[in-house]
Amino acid sequence: MANILINLLPIEFRQAEIKRTKFNKVQAFGVAVILLMAFLASLTVALRILQSQRIFQTKNRLSQAEEKISSLKTVQGSLVLLKNRLKAIDQYLGTPSQQSQMYQLVIGLLPANAAVSSITVDKGGEVIILATVSDPSSLEDLTTNLLSRDKNQDKISQVALESINRGRDGIYRLSLKIKPKT
Repeated sequence: MANILINLLPIEFRQAEIKRTKFNKVQAFGVAVILLMAFLASLTVALRILQSQRIFQTKNRLSQAEEKISSLKTVQGSLVLLKNRLKAIDQYLGTPSQQSQMYQLVIGLLPANAAVSSITVDKGGEVIILATVSDPSSLEDLTTNLLSRDKNQDKISQVALESINRGRDGIYRLSLKIKPKT
């Protein structure tokens, strides 16, 4: 059997129904667009907040790295200074100074029974000795050793006996000034 549809509603009602359906569709689309825009806006704000946090963390790491570098600059300066000092020390370490050569020479020339009170060596290599010897032969050995070119390796130009005293105990106290050859 065939179905027959009878529409008793007026045409204006049908047109109003069609308009209302279109309006509902436009309204639903508009709400969807507004919800989509709100979602995109909130997503943008969330990404902005995350980006701000990352920028802040990166700035903190950068400032910490800069502080570390600035602290290492002082360490680097100290290391360069120490390196230069070590280079200077190494330069002088290989070559003996005139002071140490004169000291070693004079110590080697002193007789065994000479008791040295003090030895002073100045920058020019001049040596002052305060010593005591027990007998005249030791005094003669000392002066002979210091004046002999063979024994002093021709490094001593002058020996001056500044003072000599003989005590009641028979011990000679003397002060010698020795000038190196230049």
